[in-house]
Amino acid sequence: MAANPTVGGDLLRLITAGMYDSPLILYREYLQNAADAIAAQGSGTVHVMIDRIRSQVAIRDDGTGLSPKEASRRLIDVGCSDKVRTLDRGFRGIGRLSALAFAEQVRFTTRTCATEPVTEVTWNGETLRDSNLAQVDVATAIERCTTIRQLLHGDWPERFFDVTIDRIHRHAASALLNEDDVRRYIGEVCPVPLANAFPLASRIREFLTTHTDHLVLDVRVNDHDSPVKRPFGKTIPLTDKYNAAFERLETHVIPAVDGDEPAAIVWLAHTPYAGSIPRRVGVRGLRARVGNIQIGSDRIFEHLFLEPRFNGWCVGEVHILDERVVPNGRRDYFEPSPHQRNLENHIGAIAHEISSRCRRASSQRNRLRHIGVAINRLRRARDFAVSGYLQPEDAIALVERERQRIPEIKQILTTLGAVTSTSDQEELASFENQLEDIEVNPEPALNGVPSDSVATIQAAFGAIVEAMPSDSAYDIVEIILRRLSR
Repeated sequence: MAANPTVGGDLLRLITAGMYDSPLILYREYLQNAADAIAAQGSGTVHVMIDRIRSQVAIRDDGTGLSPKEASRRLIDVGCSDKVRTLDRGFRGIGRLSALAFAEQVRFTTRTCATEPVTEVTWNGETLRDSNLAQVDVATAIERCTTIRQLLHGDWPERFFDVTIDRIHRHAASALLNEDDVRRYIGEVCPVPLANAFPLASRIREFLTTHTDHLVLDVRVNDHDSPVKRPFGKTIPLTDKYNAAFERLETHVIPAVDGDEPAAIVWLAHTPYAGSIPRRVGVRGLRARVGNIQIGSDRIFEHLFLEPRFNGWCVGEVHILDERVVPNGRRDYFEPSPHQRNLENHIGAIAHEISSRCRRASSQRNRLRHIGVAINRLRRARDFAVSGYLQPEDAIALVERERQRIPEIKQILTTLGAVTSTSDQEELASFENQLEDIEVNPEPALNGVPSDSVATIQAAFGAIVEAMPSDSAYDIVEIILRRLSR
């Protein structure tokens, strides 16, 4: 082993460009730091200002801020944060460099009170990407990439912390400078309030505040008067024609491996489970949150479901409380440990139950569709029998065949019970009576068909009816008759 091992300056590039695959993640990192600063004082506001012309983003919070001494140390040191893992949302001391993966410069300005000067710390991304940086140690690399100065004049708030991201790269600008995308991302990932339109909002807030501090931030983007809210609405727009309702709230408390304190709490918003929720809605999937900030994506627990696709059918959150369940460096999953495996075991059981719900709901919808098809088939059989398109013996055979299917349809209606509508049951009873008392038309009704061909065509129609369901057969016969009429 070398007597004096050296960590090369290229490590800085690895923990910036190598850590983040989506530009929007930097909003999570900086709002996470803002949340810790605001949590220390109880409440506060975060303003996000997006300047497309200057390719610049500024994020300012009115939290505790940093003194000149703290700023010089905490904004320069890398990977040695003095945050407390059990209390703070960020704790590794690298998230503040996230913007260097997507911009030429990141500038921090801050102070803790009006009598202090404002401290400005600047990180230069262009220098960071200089290939020569790999030839020096980390300390020298940091010195080359950073500058510190005191700002004695200017119109600054009494206390604040400001991150300004300058000259955002072109490949990242479409995401970082798109106000709609930014609001959507913050609403989905960051600790902002649930919208009041969400029918389960008050009950979920009550559940969360019972077990956590449930910090939420007042986040404003540009000049919007309204703060960003979580994207849950009154319903879920599954398709252009169908909105799924939130039907019921279910909660769980997951025990830790040892002790009486819970490892996590879970809430599920049950819906009709009518299919996959579009990702653009921003609520799909069983998600993970630590300190009310999302870890990973909507697919984080997908591997725990009986069928991964069913994760996209559900809505719910797992709030991790056990500090021994530690998010990994990329914050897309958790570091392996007995406590992480305990969490997975309990979430796996919940995911299996959700999968079963999805299967039952899918089976039920298939049966309901079968009811609709079956009733339509009875309707067509009735119409066919009295149409005069068939020879009397074929019409009678058709009616008898469809009457024999009615007990099966009744059985399905009985099995589905309250799920089926009263109109389905009434319509089935009506068709049963009509087929019982139906009078077959003995006279052909084939206008425009030569008389010497009527019997042949009726026989052909009878063969069609015998070979396929009455609704399909009726459609084919109608097409044939339109062609004959031409």
